[in-house]
Amino acid sequence: MKLYSKLFSRYLLTFISIVFSISLVGTNSAVGSTSSLGAIIENGVIFPILDNTELGKIVTTPCNTEIIHNGGDFLETVDVLIDPGHGGPETGSVGANGLVERDLNLIVALLVEKELLSLGYTVALTRRTDLHMPIRQRTTIANSLSPKAFVSIHHNGGAQRRSDVPGTETFHQINSSESKRLAGLLFEEIFESFKNYWVPWVNTVHNGASSRLSEPGRDAYGILRNTPDVPTAIAEAVYLSNPPEAELLMMPEVQQVEAEAITRAIHRFISTSDPGSGFKPSFIDGVMTGTGSARGCVDSKHGEDLSVTVAYNNEEFESLSSAAKKAGMSIEEFQLFGVHALDLFLKLDSGDISSEENIPAPTISGSNVSKVSWPAESQPALARVAREYGFSSSEVQKLGATLMVFLTSLD
Repeated sequence: MKLYSKLFSRYLLTFISIVFSISLVGTNSAVGSTSSLGAIIENGVIFPILDNTELGKIVTTPCNTEIIHNGGDFLETVDVLIDPGHGGPETGSVGANGLVERDLNLIVALLVEKELLSLGYTVALTRRTDLHMPIRQRTTIANSLSPKAFVSIHHNGGAQRRSDVPGTETFHQINSSESKRLAGLLFEEIFESFKNYWVPWVNTVHNGASSRLSEPGRDAYGILRNTPDVPTAIAEAVYLSNPPEAELLMMPEVQQVEAEAITRAIHRFISTSDPGSGFKPSFIDGVMTGTGSARGCVDSKHGEDLSVTVAYNNEEFESLSSAAKKAGMSIEEFQLFGVHALDLFLKLDSGDISSEENIPAPTISGSNVSKVSWPAESQPALARVAREYGFSSSEVQKLGATLMVFLTSLD
């Protein structure tokens, strides 16, 4: 362990200094990955690729959990990505007739996909079933596929002000002229399609194409904020919360009309320089709650477990057993935790410390064998640390155990 004490001490000091800095000045939440490495599609589910490692591709699941996953088909990019808003327990608006926005969004999205495919575009949907999917996963998919247009389909709720025309709203990124053009075209096509129907419409002062901000210069919607390099827009066709509009939206022929309007807007956006219309000034909504949290999100089983075996000599194993017991963990949990700690330290110091000197690989021979089953969600940490040091999985597992023995000895 003395061999690594200097390294571990410096990692610990870096960690403490960063925590102290955060406590003094605070921190901004990250926007998530903006890499364009493509995605894996398996059984209709998209797994955006964050990294390629010796162990396999690091992807994120529908609940935005990192795993190693090597199955499915590779998708490099698409022309259009469609996001059916909400899903799972996040229902969105619910009409008086029982029509649920979560379901309506998906119905329309699938119709849009069919129309776009008929025009020769390549298309993907963030979800094809009733999945609980946080906003961060939807934007990670968009960033990984880098489409020409990314449209999030919604149907509005809450307005009560009577209107002679539909209350169509679209939203664009505050700092993107292309996003603004996309939102303007969506507003134009959707509004023109719905105004041919006569129902007692409702709207708000925000009907049109605009930017909703949480503060000056900052998009309120994560779907817009977290995709800075992808032209993205949100379409709120009409108000599902208004009973007459809910009855209209229940009709399959109206759902088809809406899908065709969205398709025309996307086609015009990609194939022309049409500017769109209906633009309104940006506005600040400091009390908007929003949806799309990962809270309560439960993934299906994705990826395969990996078995890693390490051998320890008698002295090492005695120290490991004693430290694990002191920490209230099994020996297997102790080793897993150690590798996750190494991964965290590497993220915090951006590899500066580890690259300063040549770190020798741990000896993995001995008479005491420990076998650890690594679930798919723990494997990215193992893969990143292995790549950083040029170690095998077994050597990383032992280095993690050595770190944990060191940390438990500090008190």
